[in-house]
Amino acid sequence: MENYLANVIPHLQQWWPVIVTLSYLIGIGFAVLSAVQAISQKHRFDRTVAAWSFTCAVLLLNLPAFMDTLSMSIFDKSSEHILSYSPSASPASIYIQFAVYCIAIIGLIGIVRGLCLLRDTPNQPKNFSRAFVHMIGGIIAVNLVEFLRGIGATLGGDVQSHINTILG
Repeated sequence: MENYLANVIPHLQQWWPVIVTLSYLIGIGFAVLSAVQAISQKHRFDRTVAAWSFTCAVLLLNLPAFMDTLSMSIFDKSSEHILSYSPSASPASIYIQFAVYCIAIIGLIGIVRGLCLLRDTPNQPKNFSRAFVHMIGGIIAVNLVEFLRGIGATLGGDVQSHINTILG
């Protein structure tokens, strides 16, 4: 089983640029949509939707910088080192590395989902809190190792030693 996971991990790393590229395409779509909404005479009173669409387009087109901003704000580390995580040489290290990469990719999808929810905020005010939760949860998932180390440092004692044993 370990050999299978060792072969899958490099393929998981290849999904990261694909998701970032998809966010660029979604951002371009939102930019075009916001321009159409802003110019259209039909949607004269819907300028706030165009402004939110444009804001989300800018954030999606600058996703790596946006993720770095969130990571620096919450964890005081950039998000570049995410896919270079290598656990200690424990028997379960390959499983831990696989789980960390899967959670990071799901977190990246959560950030993109949060930005897409943010676009619909003028029509549905509840979406602002949902978008915020998706973005914060996504950045925690992307920086899972730092988050768990922070919990271990906060709680100390056995919790910290177990987290350090697991994560390396």
